[in-house]
Amino acid sequence: MTAVDITAVPLGEKDTSPLNGSALEQRMLGIMAAFAVTWGLLCLLAFTLGQIASPEELALQYSPRQLAYLEATPAWVAFSKAMTAIGLLCGAVYLLLRKKSAYHWFMISLVGTLLTMVDSLLRDGFHVLGGMNSGVNLGMIIVGIFLFWASYSAYYEGQLEA
Repeated sequence: MTAVDITAVPLGEKDTSPLNGSALEQRMLGIMAAFAVTWGLLCLLAFTLGQIASPEELALQYSPRQLAYLEATPAWVAFSKAMTAIGLLCGAVYLLLRKKSAYHWFMISLVGTLLTMVDSLLRDGFHVLGGMNSGVNLGMIIVGIFLFWASYSAYYEGQLEA
């Protein structure tokens, strides 16, 4: 076993040797970014399909009470859903490109998700739409917090550039 010289890296410079796991960290960051891009594309697709669906198509999937709830959705909620989808996809692309603005976009996405949750709480959406809405919103918040935290951590550790 060989000894590691801790004085080999000057103070204030980041060690990019394989000992600190930077290659593994970069690979994991790339995998997470690929996951985030996929998640963002799915969210954008779901948002788009929800916006272009006709009332007849929605009537096939929802009860009359659920349909009335969806039709009474305020415009600010549609905007917050767009913030979530677009912010998530932009943040994922910037994370893939290793740019620090990724965490700003993930923050926008997280704010959009939280605004959507506020609407669901105010209008009793969890009760009207059922468990599926609760599960999707909870999943969006968990993934949103994780991606924001991970992108901020990657920037703080010097893995993202300006």
